[in-house]
Amino acid sequence: MAQIPPGSKDLMVNGKVVGQYISTGDTELDLPIARARLQELGYEQRELPLWMHIRQQAIYFQDTCTLLWNTELARPPPRRPFALIPYAVNTAFCVELYLKALALKHGRKLRGHELLELYNELPPEALADIEASIPDALRDVPLSGEPVVPEFISMMNNVFVHWRYAYEHQELAQLRMDVLSFMRMLMFYACRNIVPKPA
Repeated sequence: MAQIPPGSKDLMVNGKVVGQYISTGDTELDLPIARARLQELGYEQRELPLWMHIRQQAIYFQDTCTLLWNTELARPPPRRPFALIPYAVNTAFCVELYLKALALKHGRKLRGHELLELYNELPPEALADIEASIPDALRDVPLSGEPVVPEFISMMNNVFVHWRYAYEHQELAQLRMDVLSFMRMLMFYACRNIVPKPA
């Protein structure tokens, strides 16, 4: 893989040098050597639960939505309206992944792309996490009107399937940009390790 000068290299954990290893000069060969040395030093790599990996993928899609919004959709005229389709599809897929992560966090594995079906299959604890996260999401994304999560989920239900094949449809469902942004933030907050509950 990548070539670097061979010799002694620092090992860092949380920004602190904790030891060294001897590099071969090939980063692909060095990786297992560095991991073994970290293990010798008592730094075990903990395996994260699957729901956290799914949540991380959702965050990547959320970041892509932000990038599209900031670079294409929020720019002054002439805008690039074609970016709306990947923005909507990424948002729907992001919410889908968050729903699946949240369900798995609470012990239930979900499958499929229909958001309303996924939402309706959530365990009560997951629904409580969503409800408790509404104030945080509203601080980041103010809405016109009250947040009605099932209604918003229903509005986005088939976006992932229909919008990614927009050319196959005469018309696409109308979407509210504030709702798309709100739902991404709401699900982000609901998927925290610990969701603060209202007093």
